[in-house]
Amino acid sequence: MSSPPSEIPIPIDTVPTPNPDAVMLKVQETLVPTGTYEYTPQSDTTGSPLAHALLALDGIELVLIAPRFVTLRKATHQAWPDIVPAAKTAMRDFLRSGEMAVLDTNSRPTAGALSEIEKKIVTLLDEEIRPAIAQDGGDLTYMGFEDGVVKLQMIGACGTCPSSTMTLKMGIERLLMEEVPEVRAVEQI
Repeated sequence: MSSPPSEIPIPIDTVPTPNPDAVMLKVQETLVPTGTYEYTPQSDTTGSPLAHALLALDGIELVLIAPRFVTLRKATHQAWPDIVPAAKTAMRDFLRSGEMAVLDTNSRPTAGALSEIEKKIVTLLDEEIRPAIAQDGGDLTYMGFEDGVVKLQMIGACGTCPSSTMTLKMGIERLLMEEVPEVRAVEQI
């Protein structure tokens, strides 16, 4: 006899990140088709039942939802052993519900018309940078290019990571300056 659906184990792997206040919870199910969605306690979570459930837990101050993982950032005074079991239970309950993690993934803002330089920058970010920082539970949002300066917002585990400045300057800035001569600097906003 097979187990009822509510008793089927749902594996969720806990993966540490370079940010001691952030952890990734990896799943086999697809949470969103593409992109990342970041929520804080101040966010409107009506469009994300998963973010709503996770932010209801004591100590969680940020939720980043990606296609196959969720990054949680905790309040600095909280301990992961106090948070992770409850977060995994909330995620399992959510996954068993059959709901979408983010209800309207088409409501994300569009970048609008990009110049040829910006298209090259965004392509490099999407193909070279974002996959690498996703492995550490983070992501970035391209915010613009003005006077030779690429403006980015680091999100998820990267938002408050002690090494985010080094990632930004030594990794992202170096690559973009090598590949796109018009880039003079990269700034986090």
